[in-house]
Formats: sequence, C-alpha cells, structure tokens
Amino acid sequence: MTVAATAVEQVIQVATRVVEGRFTGREAVTILATLTRPAMQDAAELCQADPERAAVYRELILAIGRELRRREKESGSGSDGPRQLRAVTDDLARVLRALEPGGELA
Repeated sequence: MTVAATAVEQVIQVATRVVEGRFTGREAVTILATLTRPAMQDAAELCQADPERAAVYRELILAIGRELRRREKESGSGSDGPRQLRAVTDDLARVLRALEPGGELA
C-alpha cells in the first residue's frame, strides 16, 4: 500500500463496512467527515503515481456506491437511514471524482 492510497483505502473500507452491516450510516458519516478530504487529495496523487490502482479503486467505489444507493431506496423515508446512506454515497462520489484523470478536488 502506498502512502498516497491510504486515505482512499480507508474510505473504501468504511463504506464496505456499511454494506456488510458492521457500521451504520450514521457511524460511517462521522468517520468519513475526517477522511474524505484527505482521501480526495490522496486520490489525485494516486492518479498520477499509479493510474492502474486508481482505476481499480474507481471500480470498487462504483460497486459499493450502487449497493448503498439500492439500500437507500429500500430504507423507509421516515427514518434517518436514507439520509445517512446518501451522505456516505456523496462522500464516495467526491473521492470517485478525485480518482478520475484530471479529477476535481472540490
């Protein structure tokens, strides 16, 4: 694991734990609040240093994001669940955009 990939991998791990049921959306949002910005910066560096690994991470994030969206739609609209899952998905999308060649950090 390269230093540039550390925060990106942590974001992927947190989102995966939500899919596995090991974290709630609320727990993940709390963790991602500190990880997302460094992961975006690391992602931009990773695109330059190791484009193949960046492509693999993009695919992982897309797969995890699809599953989280599916779960978001299945959650009851009256609960905090969909809102928290949406926040996790939004953070994943930010990292995904940063992993794109020429991606954005905003």
